[in-house]
Parts: sequence; C-alpha cells; structure tokens
Amino acid sequence: MRIPVLVYHSINNDGSNLSLNINDFEKQIIYLKNRNFKTINFDQINNIDKKQIIITFDDGYKDLIDNVLPILKKYNFTATCFVISNLIGTKNSWDLNKKKYTPKDLMDINDIKEWVSKGMFIGSHSHNHIDLTTLSINELSNELIFSKKNLEDKIGIRINNFCYPYGKVNKFVYEKTKEIFTKAVTTNRARYDINKHDVHLIPRIDMGKNLSLFKIFLKLETLYEDIKFKKNELYL
Repeated sequence: MRIPVLVYHSINNDGSNLSLNINDFEKQIIYLKNRNFKTINFDQINNIDKKQIIITFDDGYKDLIDNVLPILKKYNFTATCFVISNLIGTKNSWDLNKKKYTPKDLMDINDIKEWVSKGMFIGSHSHNHIDLTTLSINELSNELIFSKKNLEDKIGIRINNFCYPYGKVNKFVYEKTKEIFTKAVTTNRARYDINKHDVHLIPRIDMGKNLSLFKIFLKLETLYEDIKFKKNELYL
C-alpha cells in the first residue's frame, strides 16, 4: 500500500517562491477529487482502504485560513499543518538570510484553533525551526518537548506527529523524535509505503508548484516519485 503524502507551504497569489497560486492549488485538489482520493490524517493510515492520501502544510502560514480552508471544505478534504510553536503569530524569520526573502505572516493561536475547529489537524514543526542536527542532547530535547507541550497546552489537543525542520535528520535526532512523537515526516521523495518505510521517516511529495495534470498523475499514481527515494543508513 503506497500513500502519497503531499507537502505544500504557502497558498497565495503573491508570487513568492514559497507560494503556490490559489487556482493552481484548487486544480490539484480537483484532480484528487476526480481520481477518488480520500484524505486521511496520520492516525488513520491503514492497509485496507485504497486511494488514501495525506495533505500537509509546513510552517503554518496565515494564508491557509483564507485561501486553503474554503477549498478543502468545498471538496470535503482534510489536511495537517505542521506549526512552529515558538513562532505562532509572527513571521518566517528563519528565511531572513535567503536572497529572495519574502516576509510572510504565520497563523496566530486563534487561526490555529479555527483550522482545527474546521476538521483539520496540527502537528509540530519544532519549537524554533532550527536545524536539529546541530543541537546538543539538551537543546534537542527542549526543541521537541517544548514544541509538543506548548501546542498541546495552547490548542487543547494531542500532538502526535512531527515534521523535521529543513528535512534535516540524523540518527541522534531520529532516536529522540521516536521517544516523543508517534510519526514524523521528511523531505525525502516517494509515496509512503506502509510496509516498507519507517513511521518516523515518512517520505513526501512536493506539490508546491504549478503542475500539469499529467505530471500530477505521474507523481501520485506511478513509480515516478518512488524511484527518487534516497537510500542511506536512515532510510532503510
């Protein structure tokens, strides 16, 4: 059973390299609807239902409320947003040193509560969005534990799932993440094979660009993404 886990960031017509145009996003969602995909969350993964798909958003941009929620509700889909617990209601400060930096608002706590109230899901994207592989054991523990506890206290729901900032993970980070979260996603490419891939190293498919219907088909329904899976000591 292979499940496409899609990753997006911002959905906006602002021309940012972080953003997918709203109409292009809806085109992709219509494709999923027409192909009879059913969205699930990470806790609903199973070996029985066919056409399972998981939609994820990294960072928690505020435009998800105005530009994404209406489209997801229109087509009866759900999604998981991975938010940075210490940057709620601020901007994407971790991108400041990039050449094409575009400041973008992040959801505040009321936005996150609205997202959840509309049937969507939340996961952790760490406490400060820093490269976890550079941290000491105490710093790493704080990033993971503070994030989980902070989100659970503020939102009032269990936070079981995690997204590695920048996709950076080594054995040290992997082992500590396993102690705290039920599942974790990477930036490694492939459809998620529930009989093969580690639940704390779930691969995803980048959909944050304008794609033809044929390219969407290739990415979601063929081996196109699967053959790009990187095999190393962590991705067994």
